[in-house]
Amino acid sequence: MSSVSDVLVDVEELTVRFRAKNAQINLFSKSARWFNAVDSVSFSIKKGDTFGLVGETGSGKSTIAKTLVGIYRPSSGRVKLFGKEINFEKAADLAYLRKNVGIVFQDPVGSLNPRLTVREIISEALIASKSVPESSYDSKISKIMELVGLRRSALTMHPRELSGGEKQRVSLARALVVPKKLLILDEPTSSLDMTIQAQVLNTLRRLKAELDLSFLFITHDINVIRYMSTRLGVLFYGKLVEVGSTYEVLSQPKHPYTIELLSNVPQIAAKEMVNQPSQLDSNVLMEHQPSLEGCIYRNVCPKAFEKCIESPALYEISQGHEVACFLYHNEVGNKGMGETITQL
Repeated sequence: MSSVSDVLVDVEELTVRFRAKNAQINLFSKSARWFNAVDSVSFSIKKGDTFGLVGETGSGKSTIAKTLVGIYRPSSGRVKLFGKEINFEKAADLAYLRKNVGIVFQDPVGSLNPRLTVREIISEALIASKSVPESSYDSKISKIMELVGLRRSALTMHPRELSGGEKQRVSLARALVVPKKLLILDEPTSSLDMTIQAQVLNTLRRLKAELDLSFLFITHDINVIRYMSTRLGVLFYGKLVEVGSTYEVLSQPKHPYTIELLSNVPQIAAKEMVNQPSQLDSNVLMEHQPSLEGCIYRNVCPKAFEKCIESPALYEISQGHEVACFLYHNEVGNKGMGETITQL
């Protein structure tokens, strides 16, 4: 077990609530006006670790990412950085958070100002930090460009003149030109072709070692997360349903949703899953409307039983491997019962 001093970020019972739009009101109920995009999620990231988050579109992955850099604010729960609890209402705490946590977004085109040159884009981060003298800008920009693998001739170019891989490297340079402890990568390679994707992933692994970084790596691509992460969390409609070492979760998935998610990835299904056949029809899964009460997955779960009208906690079924499923209620390491989710 790691000591408290090993933990870089600690997320405890994080809930992020939004006002529902008309389509979302119809999805949940006619009377619903709010919904939890992230619902009581807890995880920690150790120094030097890469924690992966996987799940389908709408599972809450990007909401968690944006909360951890202060774009969104928690409705409840706690976020700790180096043991310090972040008060999202205090400007000083938000500044402390952003000083130590950087983010690279999914779409490098949308996140880069098309009117600015590469040098100006990277300089924005230096200006915002208020801690770097202007006389040092050129040397810091030159150093970070070399680290991320950008050619010097790109400095005077605009984003439209760059390839997709180069744009993502500019995003990396902007995020890391002021040193960070945690880098959040929100689908950083989803818009890239396979060759460029591999190059960017290898660059990220090298940067992690050279700059002593920790990563929160968010993706829907199981094969990418297998390559990049050491620990893995699986999200379904804002709930964390399984968490553990990447190898154990991918080779011995326990939650019915994790099993279904992995069964749709040929490389995983063929090489890594251990006696875990697909149990759910994918068409049913796509039409699934999550229940506001009880287990979030019970409406389509083939293993659902009477107990599932309650909301399961994360049960530790082996060291570091937890699953939110009553099938494992009596396993060694049981953490106790969760509270029933109350309809809004």
